Amino acid sequence: MKAILISSPPTFELVDIPVPRCNSGYVLVRTDSCGVCGTDLEILRGSMANGFVRYPLIPGHEWTGVVEEVGRDVRNVHVGDRVSVEGCLSCGICAHCRASEVCLCESHEQIGLTHNGGFAEFVTAPASLCHRVPDNVSLEEAVMVEPAATVVRGIERARIRPGARVAIIGCGPIGQITARVLSLHVPTMILGIDVSETQRSMAVRAGMTEFVTTQNHEELRQLSDGEGWDVVVNCATGSTPLELAFAIARRGASIVIFGTAPDEHRFNISANRLVMGDLQVEGVLGYTSQSWESTLRLLATRELKFHDLITHRVPLADFGRAIQLVERKTEPMGKVVVSYNGAAGSPAPRR
Repeated sequence: MKAILISSPPTFELVDIPVPRCNSGYVLVRTDSCGVCGTDLEILRGSMANGFVRYPLIPGHEWTGVVEEVGRDVRNVHVGDRVSVEGCLSCGICAHCRASEVCLCESHEQIGLTHNGGFAEFVTAPASLCHRVPDNVSLEEAVMVEPAATVVRGIERARIRPGARVAIIGCGPIGQITARVLSLHVPTMILGIDVSETQRSMAVRAGMTEFVTTQNHEELRQLSDGEGWDVVVNCATGSTPLELAFAIARRGASIVIFGTAPDEHRFNISANRLVMGDLQVEGVLGYTSQSWESTLRLLATRELKFHDLITHRVPLADFGRAIQLVERKTEPMGKVVVSYNGAAGSPAPRR
């Protein structure tokens, strides 16, 4: 099978390697689509926090496909099922796993980060992590379930009231997904904030009612009612956007943080800002099985739709171009997807 292999950062190669074996309790999935994420850039650069990645690695944690083979003792999925697959290979015994917080598992094993992922024609995964994709949802659109499940979890925790004024910092794919999820909570307005004017059209497409490139705190506060924003969601990378989020939140606001930062980044806020501002702050690392299932249900009912947020499709052999698109951001960007032409690639070899 063809796959993208990162032996050591910052280089990758397209390789031809054997199809992985399908062990007991596992399934072999023929990949249909795999989304390119900012995390994939960090993996390629070697800038992920210690312990989160192991090389050599086939990356790709936002992927879907069709079950090609099932191992012994698999009962929940069958050959031919269209599946969306959770990536967290949780231990099941630590305190976080017992609390259903699989994204916080102490062992941190994850498809596409510590185990080979979806930038390959075939992937093996535990059958217990496989979810059937609803018939009315394409496998390509279901690629968005992985990032959206994280957003759904974070927004649920923020307990957003109808009529809220919401600001989203960072209008890339996560910001666009966030706008769609927030729309379910009937906000009065959704402001998109991004340093790049090229993202205006994608922000509007995603449902943001206004879009600005200013980073001026006072200007941004005045765009609400002058008091600041009821909800601020940070989807941008680094410490500067985080400082902006705290600066434009009103008293009693909710701040939801999806954007990560290098370990050496620090940000400064008043020691009293959290208490005197009566702020609710939600740092969101990932998804749970429950938020994954909720996201699939919202796609099945078409309360959520993501297909129009996919702007670029490239073949696996053009992986370098996919990385450049995400990295350079010289044109309006939604989700970049590596497409395997509807899981109709080369046949799995007989074993």
